[in-house]
Amino acid sequence: MTTSDSTTRQQHALPARHTRTQPLPTERPDHDLDNSVGYLLNRAASIIAARFGDDLKPYDINLQGWRVLAALRHEDHQSLSDLASHTGSELSYLSRAVGALESKGYIHRSASPSDRRNLHLSLTPKGIAIVNELSPRAWEIERMSVKGVSARELEITLKTLRMVYSNLVDGCEDVPAISRKLTLARRMRRRETRDASSD
Repeated sequence: MTTSDSTTRQQHALPARHTRTQPLPTERPDHDLDNSVGYLLNRAASIIAARFGDDLKPYDINLQGWRVLAALRHEDHQSLSDLASHTGSELSYLSRAVGALESKGYIHRSASPSDRRNLHLSLTPKGIAIVNELSPRAWEIERMSVKGVSARELEITLKTLRMVYSNLVDGCEDVPAISRKLTLARRMRRRETRDASSD
């Protein structure tokens, strides 16, 4: 192979793939997945869900069901609407998850003391026991996911993720047609703002 052939091949070679984090430019004609916030968040979340989903299978609980149990363990006596906001779930999916958990004896419904037409959901002793049993594994996966990340870096990461979420939810306020998931997110955002102002 001649020198000119070698030079030609080098000129037409594909550029090396860069994975080092770089600041987002003001204009980006392409969409580099290795530096895409949405892609990287989704990739990490899907793996975390897959890892914990394997631990839930022996208990016949899916991730939706786990989120309901965890949300009720954090704050008991929630209405279905409260749970939808808390978990970011659509009511149709949430109703099925709640029904499945009820049939297993993990949660029960009771009338609200202030309005007997409003039903609240609570964990049963069996539900509390299953959350206590599974929580250590959930935390183990959480800790594994941030291995090598300092406490300060984790604090910044969590703050950044909350800001990303807020920016996306607040940024869709003027959009006339949005998905039900965004509708739920906006409802939860308004609730958080209302709770913060009442403190």
